[in-house]
Amino acid sequence: ASGVERLGAGDRLAPIVADLSRSDDAERAAAETVSRFGRVDATTTLVGAGYSQKPFAETSLEELRRVVEGNLYTTYTLCRAVVPRMLAQGEGYVVTVAGGSALDPGYGRSLFAASKAAIVALTKGIARDHKQQGIRANCLVAGGIATDAARRYLSAEDFRNASTMEEFADALVYLCSPGASGLSGAVVELNGREVD
Repeated sequence: ASGVERLGAGDRLAPIVADLSRSDDAERAAAETVSRFGRVDATTTLVGAGYSQKPFAETSLEELRRVVEGNLYTTYTLCRAVVPRMLAQGEGYVVTVAGGSALDPGYGRSLFAASKAAIVALTKGIARDHKQQGIRANCLVAGGIATDAARRYLSAEDFRNASTMEEFADALVYLCSPGASGLSGAVVELNGREVD
């Protein structure tokens, strides 16, 4: 069975293949969503370019361009395609995702952090620009997440303290729901048990 079939969502799920670095693909994805479901209530930006971990003095403009295009541009194109549709229906939830480096870069993460900090600012801008029009935009800033891949680079203690995938998913679902209607322009830190 495909991943979509394993989810068991039936006709409540419509997979759309799109390159979110392209505005036309993001626009097509938003249009297909509205065509299929009649509206778009929420969007989240689970996209990214990854990062290479190295000191700032060893980075290049090309590396900066890659993380800005892969993180900020893809977030922009999806939000830009979806927000006008939400405005037309009078409401909607936008949840962007940034890493903890957006607020406090770890060693070797200056470029990644800069691209993610820009996502935080973009999200706050969306919230402020459209606060009277029913749009709630918030940024989920995720610390460590206990994935199989994270086992390779987190210490055993850091892995135990990281958020679970379920906690990450629950936070996204909450921020995309009417339960979060009182939040907009918020930067919500998902730190698991990392807080000292």
